Amino acid sequence: MRKDPDTAVVVQIGRGPTGTALARQLLPGLPAGSRYVVIDRDPAATHLAFGTPEPTHLLNTRAAKSALNLGDPEELQRWLTEQSSATGEPVAEFPSRAAFGRYLRDVFDQAVKQAAAAGVVVDLLQDEAVGITGGPGDWQVRCASGQSYRAERVAICVGMLAQTDPFPELVGRPGYFGDPWRLPELPADARVAVLGTRLTAIDVGLTLAARGHTGPVLLASRSGRLPRLRGPETTAPVPHVDRCLRAAADAGTLRLEDFGRALMADIEAASAEPPDWSQVRDCGPTTRAMLAAELAEVEAGTERGWQQVVNGASPLLLPAWQLLAEADRAEFFAEWLTPLLVHGAPIPPETARRVLDAMDAGRLRVLGGLYHVVADDTGFELFAEDHVRRADVVINATGAGTDEAALRTEPLLAALLDAGLLTAHPLGGVRIDVSTFEPLDGAGTPVRGIHVVGDLNRGAVLVTNDVIALSFQAALAATAMRAKNEAGVHIS
Repeated sequence: MRKDPDTAVVVQIGRGPTGTALARQLLPGLPAGSRYVVIDRDPAATHLAFGTPEPTHLLNTRAAKSALNLGDPEELQRWLTEQSSATGEPVAEFPSRAAFGRYLRDVFDQAVKQAAAAGVVVDLLQDEAVGITGGPGDWQVRCASGQSYRAERVAICVGMLAQTDPFPELVGRPGYFGDPWRLPELPADARVAVLGTRLTAIDVGLTLAARGHTGPVLLASRSGRLPRLRGPETTAPVPHVDRCLRAAADAGTLRLEDFGRALMADIEAASAEPPDWSQVRDCGPTTRAMLAAELAEVEAGTERGWQQVVNGASPLLLPAWQLLAEADRAEFFAEWLTPLLVHGAPIPPETARRVLDAMDAGRLRVLGGLYHVVADDTGFELFAEDHVRRADVVINATGAGTDEAALRTEPLLAALLDAGLLTAHPLGGVRIDVSTFEPLDGAGTPVRGIHVVGDLNRGAVLVTNDVIALSFQAALAATAMRAKNEAGVHIS
């Protein structure tokens, strides 16, 4: 090991979807002789969302909408077609997340090869970044192995954080598992309760089914709402939303109530029948009948006005979020985040069919109104409104953590919080300057030369779990990183 730290133009921490998108943006613009360092503690991890080997774990967007390249939306579709030619396997409309993970690795490897051919030195370090010290133009990134690099700029692309345990008192109890991606073999007849009813929870249920689990599986949450189904990708005009945002831009602020009314007006205009707005937030847990009816609707190719408007309005969420006042943002997270995720992160029809099969076989149920879980000597009790359910095993699948406690589970982020280089965002993740993706210190001043990209920006940009949104974030961050900042640091 060299005694003196290596020097790089950029040190990038993490090479998942966001890190891959950022690297492919930055590497082609670097002059020959530049050094670009990528640090990732486990780039081929099978316990991560895009490393899962389970064939039933699918992307919830079609391949045609999941390319990690804003300028070439057909890239993933072509890659899948090439893979199909080599393996003979059919091209899936909704590819497995394992296939998407392989696509990411191929994209990253190709970007590195092209950079090397242009004379750019790319160092790939399998290690864990644990600290960043120094200042603008001369940051030093220290790794767990003792290796360190000096850099003009540092990009933090660590992806989603570990799950936050909704009932911390269960941690350490036999039969409780806090990581849904590291499940051991369970007794086949065990009564399993999965905390959560969205994408990760469904994946857990499908994993157990694929393993031949015969015991009952219960998906439980406060809402009991499963995601809606992904229908056609068509869009509807959103003139009311457009006018609302133009008026808000002129006024310098957006009211959540005004945006909501504009969205409702566009949905009503796009719908064949007047929507029942009481069902958006208060329809109760998803039943077998509700899921079957929606599947039949999607399989028939029925155009649904609400989904067409969601598709059409999705590019406007980032500018709308920036115009909302802090109080309105907090109200949205408290009252409307679950409906957004239910409608805005739908599941493929194939996944819905598997869920219905498990329901019909009596192996899977959905429970709403969950408010407490306790452990005793013989297992667990789940309390949901007037219901009490018993379980032998409880699996936490509530989604990635976002609060300061979750940030502190990562040694690097904990060190940066303690050093004042990061501050927690009240709505999740860290506070950033959205024009440069630089974190804000305790005084609200951008930390020049450090850039945060990906899910850590949840509170600042709202949508961070969508491939296109992450690609857009990476493109914006790359543009900011190429620009000369106040300290004179720049990437050519």
